[in-house]
This record gives sequence, structure tokens and C-alpha cells, in this order.
Amino acid sequence: MDDNTKNHSRVKHDASRTSRDHQYDQHDFLYSRKGPWPQPSPVHPWGESPAVIHVPLRERLDWWFWIGSRYLIYLLLTPYYAVKALMLRGLKPVSDSEFEQFFNQSMLVKFITSQLDDVDRDVFNGILQQEQQNWHIVDFQAVESVKPFKGIHVSATKTLLYQQGDRFKVRAIYIDATASVISPDDSGWALAKYFVLQGGALCSTLVTHPLQHFPFDSINAITKTALPKTHVLHQLLTPHMRFTLPLENAVLNYKSSLLQSKWYMVYAPYPGGPSGLRDLLVDGYKGIKGNLSYPPFSYQMDAPNVEGPYGIYLTRYYEVIFAFVKRVLHHVEPDDFWVAKWADYCHQHVKAFPASDKIFEGDTLARAVATYIFTVSVSHSVDHYSYGKFNKRQIPLRIRQSPPTASTSMKPRSQLVTWYDMMKYFMADRLFFSPTTITTLAESQYAFMDSEQQQAVEEFKTALLIAENELIERGVNYMPLDEIAASIQF
Repeated sequence: MDDNTKNHSRVKHDASRTSRDHQYDQHDFLYSRKGPWPQPSPVHPWGESPAVIHVPLRERLDWWFWIGSRYLIYLLLTPYYAVKALMLRGLKPVSDSEFEQFFNQSMLVKFITSQLDDVDRDVFNGILQQEQQNWHIVDFQAVESVKPFKGIHVSATKTLLYQQGDRFKVRAIYIDATASVISPDDSGWALAKYFVLQGGALCSTLVTHPLQHFPFDSINAITKTALPKTHVLHQLLTPHMRFTLPLENAVLNYKSSLLQSKWYMVYAPYPGGPSGLRDLLVDGYKGIKGNLSYPPFSYQMDAPNVEGPYGIYLTRYYEVIFAFVKRVLHHVEPDDFWVAKWADYCHQHVKAFPASDKIFEGDTLARAVATYIFTVSVSHSVDHYSYGKFNKRQIPLRIRQSPPTASTSMKPRSQLVTWYDMMKYFMADRLFFSPTTITTLAESQYAFMDSEQQQAVEEFKTALLIAENELIERGVNYMPLDEIAASIQF
């Protein structure tokens, strides 16, 4: 071996792994630098976040073994859910207290905002002029993109709330299809509540929740392809990237996806066809112009701003994850070559992700990474858990009566949905909506060789347990820690 070869070998194995001088070769990267990479979405190249559609075979096989095969097994349960739908006919009543509880205790609190725009103030002008309250709005305008099947109805809605102590109270509902403001004493109130909850179901699953999926795929792919496998950032993110890319590709691009919403798909419960449903994803990502309730997606660098106990739960876990990430990345050099490249790549594909000229300022790197881990684990998992707990006979996806005015009389609840509508809903809940966790956040395994980083992992897992106990004591433990997934896997 000549001197030059010896020197190259010494630099490669002894230099700092966070140094720009570290000489990696192609095989030091996952997939030899030929791995997945974001590209414009095939369906909505200018409306949806970049997509990752060329997924490595090993990841597809891993996903199929643990997740894809389960879908086929669950399809065998179709007769069971058909019988269940036949036995549990129609919708269940939703009392006013139950209706308010949706906006105080469930994932629907994410839609509450104190920013009333001009349209909001116009439709509720009579109430706003006469009553002085701390007003808030829940706006489900996005559902107007849905093109419903024959005999099924949807309508955009706005729900006016006011804050009383630490709770939100419902004052009125606006039904866009009939341009009607409906109050609790009106005969159309019961039906109006179902249209609001239908909007909540549609906007939860197809507008806001996808923002925890698809924009983060770019970070997943870039991390796998652009960072050396031994880099601390790659090691930190690896447990939180498994299963995700094949799952996302299946949802967005497979002909068997529930977004295709074909009549014969026993697990496709949505009220309309695929073109309108995909427009909901666009509304979530691009925002709705002039509507303050629907800003465009922007990468967040802190805990989500969510009202009430649900927000308390999310913030507590974000704090734990941020502290862990900050400690693990503490020794990353302020001009780390690989982190700089990684940040620039992510910045190109993820709106508002900090580029290399910002990533090393203060705790920006730690916050950017904490947001990724928190979102694909805690935030994503608890949304599924919360939605899975909904009584599907109270928060319908299909309604078979036209939207009400204040004087509308509602059909019998047994006629508002068919048994086939509910069978599809029950099936979708079992396959997709309710969580089925494979690897958990609390048991994540990291390939750190440094003893300080290994100690940080142990203390992180202890901190997660402490956080859960605190949340249990406060009565806001929305999802058990041992069921929170380490990555997007459902």
C-alpha cells in the first residue's frame, strides 16, 4: 500500500464524522447514493407536496410483510362488518353536549381559530353585532371541492363558537349550500350538526392530516440518500423513517387506494370520487385564498398551536422530543458539510424548511429535526387514535339528505345512511383510520456508538414515561405511550 492510499484510509476512518474533510465513498451511503428522492406529484404536480414514487425494493418488501399483507387479511372480515352495519342501522343522535365535546376534547380542536375573516363576519353578522363574546370559528369550507355521488350530499359549513372559561360553546352553524344560519332552537339543528361533523371527518382525514404525511416524505428520502449512514443525523432519524415511503406511495398512487373511491371498494367510504377528494389535499397544502382558516403549508419549528387539552398533550411530548434531539445533536459542528447539504436539499422541497444559511443558528437544527420526529410519531399517531375513538355513527362521511335550512325537518336517522355506507366506513376504520402500530416511539433503537448519545436515548425513554404519567394525572393522556408509533406506518 503506497503512502497516498494509507493517508486516504486514515482520513476516512479517523476524521470526525461531522467534518467537511471526511472522505466517504459511495458505499458509505444507504442505497449507494442511488436511493429515493422527491419529485413533483404525478397527480397534482403544482398543487400537492413533492412525492416519492421510486421506492427501493427492500422498503417495499418490508412494508408488504408487516403492513400490506395485513390489509388483505382484514378484507376477509368484510362479512363481519356487513353484518355489523346491518345490525347497527342508521346514525346515532348527537346531543348538544356531545357536539361541543368534539370541539373541546378531540382532534377537531385543531380547526378552532380566533381569526374570523370577512366571510365569517358577514355570515354571522347578526349574531356578532348583537352579542359580545370571545368568538372563534370552525370552518369546513374545503369540502366544497367534493363531487358527491348521486343521492349523497355534502356542504361547506362554518360553526361559530365562543370561549367560556376553558371550554368552547357552540352558538350557531352556517350551512353554505342553503346560505342558512341555524341556531340550536331551529328544527334544522340536528341535521346541521351531522353536516358539520361530516365536514370534520372529511377535513381531518383529507385536508389537515395529510400535512403530517406527504410534506415529510421529502425529508425521509433526502435523509436516506444524501447523508452517510454513520452520520449522527442519519442515525437519529432512521427509526422514524421505516415503512413510510411505501405506505405513502400506495395511498397516493395505487389503483387500490381508498382515495380512488370506487363503488365496489368495500373499504372506500368517502362521499365522492377521486378528483374531488384529491382537491382536498391541494386545499390543505396550498391553502384557500382569502380564508384565514386554511393557510398554505409551512414547516413549523415549534410545538403546534392547538387549543385545549389536546394541545397540552401535543406540547408536552414535543418538549421531550426536542430536549432529546438537542442533546444528541449538541456536538454537530456549526459548519457541518453534510448537514448543510441536507438542509439545502430539504429546503428545496419542503416549504419554510431552513436552508444551510439558517440551520446552524441557535437551536434551529434541533427544532427542525424535532419537528420531523414529533410529527411522524406523536402528532400523527394521536390523530389516528382520536379519530379511531369516534363513534362512526355520529360523525358520518356520507349523508343521504340534502343540507338543511333553519326550518328543515330531518329524516329518520335510519334513512340518513345505508348499511353499505356504514360497512365501508367500518372497514376503512379497521384498515386505515384506527392505528395499528408495528414499531413504537418508546422502544426506538438508535445505532449510536457514542456513549453520551446512548445515555441520551435511555434518558429520553425515561422522560417519555414521566411525560405520560404527568398527562395521566392531568386527565389528558389522549393515547397510551406504548401505542405511539415511531414512524408513519398507518
